[in-house]
Amino acid sequence: MTSIAMEKTPNWLEMPHEIMGGMILQRLGAVEILNSAQKVCTTWRRICKDPAMWKVIELDHYFDFWYEEDDFEELSKQAVHRSCGELIDISLKYFGTDDLLDFISQCSSKLNSLRLTKCYSITGNGLIHALKRLPRLETLDLFYVSIDAEDIRVIGRSCPQLKSFKMKTRFMECDGDALAIANSMSALRHLQMFGSTMTDDGLQAILNGCPHLESLDVRRCFCVKLGGNLEKLCKERIKDFKFTPPPSNPLDDCGFSPGVYAHEDYEFSDSDSDEFYGDYDFIGGNAISSEDDFDNHSL
Repeated sequence: MTSIAMEKTPNWLEMPHEIMGGMILQRLGAVEILNSAQKVCTTWRRICKDPAMWKVIELDHYFDFWYEEDDFEELSKQAVHRSCGELIDISLKYFGTDDLLDFISQCSSKLNSLRLTKCYSITGNGLIHALKRLPRLETLDLFYVSIDAEDIRVIGRSCPQLKSFKMKTRFMECDGDALAIANSMSALRHLQMFGSTMTDDGLQAILNGCPHLESLDVRRCFCVKLGGNLEKLCKERIKDFKFTPPPSNPLDDCGFSPGVYAHEDYEFSDSDSDEFYGDYDFIGGNAISSEDDFDNHSL
């Protein structure tokens, strides 16, 4: 018998749980963990129920569209519930309601980062109601979420530790949004106002009201002309200043992948103030099974 044949086959279940969880299971998405991985064996189930596994949650209904939206939202609540209040970073894409956001805010007082992308059912009122419970929030990304200037002012007052704010909405209020940011988010280090209709006046207000800015992204802000000494001031004050007028608009790092989907392949001109974005209709499929440790949990 060769020495190779005599070697003992490693028992992967004896691997330290922190390694198995960090190197293997956390590479799966929340949906795969809840519906598949935790059912493999009792060891994996025990690891999957560890709150440390749920400090960071990413949920994208675009790639899991076979779930009905209500079922997907229920899965999301299960994931948040598993964190036992330890959730610090959550990202929702192509789904979500005010009710889900309210649930997250009630369960996650330590939340540091919130990212919402094309969550069309979340309202401005629902968002600010939730953010009032999240004073530790430092990063907020809102891509195609309906908010107005007054919502922005409330967000700034509710989240005094906010360091990074990114927004792209369907309709921006010319300089209103910029003034709201300037007047309520003085602690910002990073700001992105992609496609805003603000003018040079709005940009000047941001420079005056946010003295700690390190990065500023105002790409596709076609009403910004950088007149006078504004361009010089931006480049002197801001370490990472992004302003590229059309037709040259590198967008690979903007954060929300414009141009990937058909309804976003829209060519811009100087006269354009905003884009047209259509909604997707998702056709659901299988319903999820109920979770034994999460039975219509509500607060």
